[in-house]
Amino acid sequence: MPLVGAEAAAASAAVFFAAAIVVAYLSDSIGLPIVPAAVLIVSLAAIAFAFRRLHRSAVRDRAAAAIGGAIAASTFAWLLWLARPEFLPTGSGPDLVHHLALIGYIEQHWRLVHDVRLSEYLGEMIDYTPGVHLLAALAGAWLRTDGLHALEAVLAATVAVKAGFVFLIARRLVSSGSARDAFGVAAVLLLLVPYVYSVGSFTEQSYLAQAVSELFAVAMWWALLVWDERPSRGAAVLFAIFGVGAFLTWPVWTGPLLLVFAAVAGVRLVPDNHRSGARPVSGTLLDLAVGIAPIAAIAALHGIRHPGGFRMAGTGGFAIWPTADVIRPWFYALAAIAILFAARQRRMRVVVLLLIAIAVQAAVLTATARASGAAAPYLALKMFYLAIYPMAVAIAVLAAAVWQLATTRVPRLRSPAAAWIVVSLIGVAIVRPLAAAPRPKPVLSETVLQAGEWAKAHVPPACVDYLTQDVYTAYWLHLAVFGQPRASGRAMDDETFEPRKALVRWILPGGLPYAIADDLDALPRDIRGNVDVVAQFGRAAVVKRRGASAPCG
Repeated sequence: MPLVGAEAAAASAAVFFAAAIVVAYLSDSIGLPIVPAAVLIVSLAAIAFAFRRLHRSAVRDRAAAAIGGAIAASTFAWLLWLARPEFLPTGSGPDLVHHLALIGYIEQHWRLVHDVRLSEYLGEMIDYTPGVHLLAALAGAWLRTDGLHALEAVLAATVAVKAGFVFLIARRLVSSGSARDAFGVAAVLLLLVPYVYSVGSFTEQSYLAQAVSELFAVAMWWALLVWDERPSRGAAVLFAIFGVGAFLTWPVWTGPLLLVFAAVAGVRLVPDNHRSGARPVSGTLLDLAVGIAPIAAIAALHGIRHPGGFRMAGTGGFAIWPTADVIRPWFYALAAIAILFAARQRRMRVVVLLLIAIAVQAAVLTATARASGAAAPYLALKMFYLAIYPMAVAIAVLAAAVWQLATTRVPRLRSPAAAWIVVSLIGVAIVRPLAAAPRPKPVLSETVLQAGEWAKAHVPPACVDYLTQDVYTAYWLHLAVFGQPRASGRAMDDETFEPRKALVRWILPGGLPYAIADDLDALPRDIRGNVDVVAQFGRAAVVKRRGASAPCG
């Protein structure tokens, strides 16, 4: 299947994000400061060059362009709508705070972390691949705001392009027919069934780096499909660009894609696969080297500078198990049938190989976690977050095959409108329960941020307590807003951030003199009657204790 204009646009958009990360990372690596304006110029040049080269060989398909653009635009708008009215990150948990702390460090210094002593403040983030943090900080500078306020737009934009890629991948794999576009859309809708993994990963669980890296992983998958259908140096170059972006954002996703590229290239090296006009062995090997070598080089560079990052492979942590309580059982059943169907189709072999590679890496990560004594195979469970994409595409391709079979029995179904009606009904069935679900209450708010910034400017951070309703709001104020250390001081005491403990401290005399309250009206009467409001921002306020207080720095 020839490249279409929508694919050229999606690939160019992914090149822009990857270029911004790579240029900023390499600038820092050679000792230069990260200059947002210079990074933007180079990234815009990269997207222009990529689009010109790709569009030159692409065929015009207005339907694919319109539908792909509509998917990306509606996804972007929907994700921003979920974050209304403040458009701050909607997730929770310590990961969100740690990511924001690193974004703040980059904005303050316009360089990455190179001093191991900063682990007292940033913890494991000193070794973390900084792709999403660079994008957020850069976007904040480009938009004349800051990384915190630009982060949600960055997440929404990358997920929107990823959704467009899923449509284009499914469309490419569906057999030729009038229903190709409709079932391409079905693949995107099916991703909402495992909502916890496709959207909840960043809107609720705050796996920000993982979510952005999925764009590059899906783009690598698309480049592999293009290469497998018609091997070319250009597809291998795109695979490498996306692979470097994926590694510098969240390297775990690169493993399965590298395995698949090696497997697909290996199949083409078998003599029986070299018919007349086939690509020479030397060309295949060179493509493989072009696709893999840059990823290996950036991995070596990061590993030399941040060897502590490799320890993450054996760490534990919280990840949701993909049980029937989390994902509807029919999704698993259809995925199993679809994979069996895909195994018999030549054009679907990259999908099958990707699922196998994901399973192989999950097994290796499970063994690594057990060897290190981790309580749960954290990263192995994370592999399911990537597996949902080939599963959804496989189901959509199977549905398209069933539809084509049905049209041979019932000719009246051959109308494209009939396929769109079926896909629309599927979409309604999937979206309806999601629309009724309540939005999670964010732990970040603009008013609390304003209170925190006022307190930072007028009061020593060591003198400020936290009267917040959520533990992670207090954690965010302490680490990301005030810049206090993670590995010493009050952060080492969990009671510092525990809401009930904080209320007790302010009912009893002798505590810290100041506190930030996220909702002044929600404070108990015993506290409101014994504090003075020194600054108020909406419901949030900075309050001062009446009477004696504990000494602070």
